[in-house]
Amino acid sequence: MIIKIKRKILNQLGYLFLASLVLVAAFIGVSFVTDNAMGVNVTNTTVIARVNITNTEPTFNLVRIDSPLDAQGNIDLTANTFTNVICNGSFQDINGFDTIKNVTATLYDISVGSAASDDNNTHYTNYSCLPCTVVAGTNNQNGTCLCRFAVQYFANPATWQCNMSINDSGGIFRSQNSTFYTLNEVLGISIESSILDYGNLSVSQISAFARDNVTNGGNIPINITVRGFGGGIEEVGNNVTMICEAGTNITFGNQRYYFHNNTNFGDMLNLTNQSIQVINVTIPQRTTDSGLGNSSNATFWRLEVPIGASGVCNGTIIFGAIDATLS
Repeated sequence: MIIKIKRKILNQLGYLFLASLVLVAAFIGVSFVTDNAMGVNVTNTTVIARVNITNTEPTFNLVRIDSPLDAQGNIDLTANTFTNVICNGSFQDINGFDTIKNVTATLYDISVGSAASDDNNTHYTNYSCLPCTVVAGTNNQNGTCLCRFAVQYFANPATWQCNMSINDSGGIFRSQNSTFYTLNEVLGISIESSILDYGNLSVSQISAFARDNVTNGGNIPINITVRGFGGGIEEVGNNVTMICEAGTNITFGNQRYYFHNNTNFGDMLNLTNQSIQVINVTIPQRTTDSGLGNSSNATFWRLEVPIGASGVCNGTIIFGAIDATLS
């Protein structure tokens, strides 16, 4: 049997077969690529963080009290007046000294602390220690500041400390304490008037009370001693209480003192050439900023002019202070 196939049908079959081959080849190609992929896994990535710090805090190197110190490194005050105590701070600011806004300091008895209120017995504040001094060769980064305190003579003899604080233009605050320092005891006395004037008297007359205040000029309680002599040279007038210009003298026993102004002359104490402690009189350390308070005590003096004395007479009275805690 003979089968006849038209050319057109053969061509169509050829095209179909060719398309099948292409489809199979494509399928095989995709499968080949997929089955043999060798990619690199990425499980993390890196990001660089950056900041520009425009202001860094100042840092202290040292805070210390420089002056006035004795040989043992203790603070020495001066009787009857204030003493400039200097607290020295050295520090660094890598942003430069131009960024320092203010430097303050406190000087205080450690029993009250740095934050206490100012009190001349226990606490002092310097609200501005500027200007400070730049250390040469440090690119304007290192320097020192001196904080001065006018410390009164009656400041407590105790353990003291200095605290210095710095504020910069960025609002950063830093502070540093010094080590501990002992503030020495001060023994002192002061007299209100250097002249005790009895006025005009005639012989046999007893003067009215002449007053002279005695003040504790230190920071510890004191007892008082008194002694005197005639004229202004002790070697010449050590046996009399006054020397008169007419060549006469006023002997001891004619000038007397006491601590009340209502005492009879006969009950008052004789001034002699020997230092005598006045009993039952102790003048305490000053504790008030606004006034002397009970750190001052009045002494009252009277003179009886003997027969034979004439003219202007002069004598010398020496007040002394001794530590009442040792008496």
